[in-house]
Amino acid sequence: MFDNLLHELAVSTSLVAATVAIHLVGLDLLMTLAGVHLRHFTTSWLHLDRLLIPLGMVLGLFGLHGLEIWFYAFAYLTLDALPTLEQALYFSTSAYSTLGEAGAFLPVKWRIVGALEGVNGMLLIGWSTAFLFQVLNRLLEPDEGEHPLPRGAIAKRREQAVVRRSRRKT
Repeated sequence: MFDNLLHELAVSTSLVAATVAIHLVGLDLLMTLAGVHLRHFTTSWLHLDRLLIPLGMVLGLFGLHGLEIWFYAFAYLTLDALPTLEQALYFSTSAYSTLGEAGAFLPVKWRIVGALEGVNGMLLIGWSTAFLFQVLNRLLEPDEGEHPLPRGAIAKRREQAVVRRSRRKT
């Protein structure tokens, strides 16, 4: 039993590492494509670019997550954990999205892989959300002089932090 657990953890670690690498390359590609669009293909209609960049990012992220789901599905087929592509894809989508309810169930000897796919999917979806928020914030934020709130207005100042630390020591 312990041997199988180690095997499952090794397989899961490999799948997580591969999907993180896929995700990193995919996010870099999305950033590059957005930059190319902004440098070479902007339109004279600001409203169109305000639609194209976010739409392209969201569709790109959707495709990236789809690729990662398919990667897991093929792993389940390769491991003979599920008998058909449809079952493997449905299970993988359910696990990755943390939906949790799947019509197909993994055999006991592979269920840790399925559970860890859910954790992996949750982290990758969170990473994508942070990426999308950061990119859109960067693209939609006006020049610093135009923004109604000054940058770092309520940030902890370094001098204040040093004074507070020195007071604690005495």
